[in-house]
Amino acid sequence: MKIRKWFTLVVALGVVGMSPAAELGAVDAAPAAMAGQEAVAHPFFRTRGYPAWSAMTAEQAVADARAAIEQARARLEALSRVSLEEATFENTFLAYYEAEENLQQLQLFLYHLMHTVGDPELQKAHAQVVEMVAEFEATRPGTEEIQELLLKAAELPCMQALSPVKRHFIDKILLRLRLNGGGLTPEKRARLAEVNQQLKEQAMLYTANLEAGAGDWHLVITDAAELDGMSAGFMERASKAAQARGVCKEGEQAWVVNLSDAHAGEVLRHCTVAETRRKCWYGANAVGTAYAADNEPVIHKILALRQEQAELCGYRHFADMKAAALMMGTGEKALSFVDEMLQKSKPAYDAWVRGELARLSAAAGCPLEELAPWDEAFYARTAPAGPAGFDAGQLTPYFEAEAVIQGLMRLCERVYGVRVEEAETDCPAPGMACAAGKVEVWHPSVRVFRVYDAATGEHLGNGYLDLYPREGKRWMAWCMPLQFGDPGEPNLACVVTNLTPPPAEGQAHLLHHGDLFALFHECGHLMHMLLSHGELRGVSAMDVESDFIEMPSQFQENWIWEPATLATFAVHHETGEPLPQELARQLAESRNKASVVIHMRMLCAAKLDLEMHMHYKERFEGRALDAVAAEILRPWQFPYTTPYPCEMRNFIYCMTESYAASFYTYKWSEVLAADAFTRFQAEGVLNPATGAEYRKEILSRGGSAPAIQLFRNFMGRDPNTDALKIYTHGADE
Repeated sequence: MKIRKWFTLVVALGVVGMSPAAELGAVDAAPAAMAGQEAVAHPFFRTRGYPAWSAMTAEQAVADARAAIEQARARLEALSRVSLEEATFENTFLAYYEAEENLQQLQLFLYHLMHTVGDPELQKAHAQVVEMVAEFEATRPGTEEIQELLLKAAELPCMQALSPVKRHFIDKILLRLRLNGGGLTPEKRARLAEVNQQLKEQAMLYTANLEAGAGDWHLVITDAAELDGMSAGFMERASKAAQARGVCKEGEQAWVVNLSDAHAGEVLRHCTVAETRRKCWYGANAVGTAYAADNEPVIHKILALRQEQAELCGYRHFADMKAAALMMGTGEKALSFVDEMLQKSKPAYDAWVRGELARLSAAAGCPLEELAPWDEAFYARTAPAGPAGFDAGQLTPYFEAEAVIQGLMRLCERVYGVRVEEAETDCPAPGMACAAGKVEVWHPSVRVFRVYDAATGEHLGNGYLDLYPREGKRWMAWCMPLQFGDPGEPNLACVVTNLTPPPAEGQAHLLHHGDLFALFHECGHLMHMLLSHGELRGVSAMDVESDFIEMPSQFQENWIWEPATLATFAVHHETGEPLPQELARQLAESRNKASVVIHMRMLCAAKLDLEMHMHYKERFEGRALDAVAAEILRPWQFPYTTPYPCEMRNFIYCMTESYAASFYTYKWSEVLAADAFTRFQAEGVLNPATGAEYRKEILSRGGSAPAIQLFRNFMGRDPNTDALKIYTHGADE
């Protein structure tokens, strides 16, 4: 799930670029950083071509930040002086959208390099830029005048007569103004600013508690018998951990179990002593609890502040405030969706629970109707699991890395009506020019693929693929837009993953099916970003509602389970034989068998997230967090003798980031993706005609219209939640 935080960042930054509209600031945008050209004045600004990565040094980041802030300040001051009588779309809403574009572009490039290059100097520069941006935001000029101008300008006849795309663009800006206090009295605006600042402080405290908790918890063992069943290697690591902490006197023996080198999770799987497992279970779940640095008071403070924030902006609660910019529209509709999915999923989940209890009972040697959570991993280690005859490892010899990558590209060509060509690349040292005719990249292993319309030859976009782990690169998978072009200009985006790395020279580079999942998912985002072209850059793929943004990526995952797709690239790396049909069939069947548990856990997290943000005062205020969470989720969870601590104690997505009151969007997007794919299943999973309509109505439109309208255009109806088959598998007939 952590990969989704990158989209949170991108949406929050609201990445924008330059349009032909008249400049309002004193600093001009940099010219194109094309191969062989001279270095640009501001490499962190938006370009008309490929970014000059080698020029993006830490020192340059700070210098460009100063220039971008100067430009943004000048543009906002100019906008604040526009009168209502002279207002046009270009000098009001478009100017507002573009005012801070280079400052936002800089933050995007810098954040990207921080997590792909890992240069400590860039880390320091980022911290400095964050301070500079915070100071600018605190003194942003003309805020009240600009808000008043935009609110009034939206009602002008010339604005009402604009195209539907521009009207939708205006509506989104007006909503953002409202969500940021537009139209409030000076007193309420001042209080809203205080609340927002306090929320930032609480979010920092929440994160600090997580970092502290992960390192604080440890269990001291002085009797080796309490660690019966642990390997010699573990005992040696635990002994060294004890020595490092100084917990034993000279001549005495002791062992320390922690959450790093001598990890509590190993004890839960292998230790035969139930009491030791119990202590380690609490330790493994200590982060964010009273066993470490407790986040419960912080959570209560965050929820109370969000409730006040929502009421100040005119909403009943934070879930309504959040949903205002989403497909659902209200918190009640979102919670109704989650409750509906829970009810539909329960028969399948209950069947899985019965089967799991039977399996673990056999391992325990006694019947179990409920389970101590610290016994689960221990029993599961020896209990038989999974359908007989299928092992996902059997697939690996058929997934040669380059064949998979080329298969993905050919799939996109066939289904989306594009042509994909790989570009030659160069990775020059800082201060050196990129080789003529090549595209500059930030690391020699990065590849670049150009995407063209197959019929017209139009250059639609360029995708950077940074696929394998290396030192200094963040261990996650994500896709980020690097730049959206004006009409007629290509878009830029990157996919960053950590797939199984290339082996020693001379050995076959084979991928796991999980690697395919990451690659196809992120390239679903990539195609959305590269193929999104329309009337305005301000309605690009990243400007779609956030409960729709995962739809294209989850949609593209479907193909890694389809025998017809696998047949186009999955061949044995030694014999050249295609993937056996029986193995492909077993893979397709295994999809739902493994997913009902994760499905239910995500729904439970989504329900708790919404309940907290809708009913804080009625259900949570003044009560123990764990008790209320257990009360709400008991019907939907495994029958443990001791409930897990409330996951919101360390669930950073809902407590500090943009998935607060909207974690359900993962499941909603999954429903949309499954439903849309039913049309391909009916008309042919590789049908170019169906793919052309999907590209036209979904991918190319970006955020140019409400997402529900885009879905209806493609499917001819509203979404059908029954399309998600996870909850039907395993239920008693």
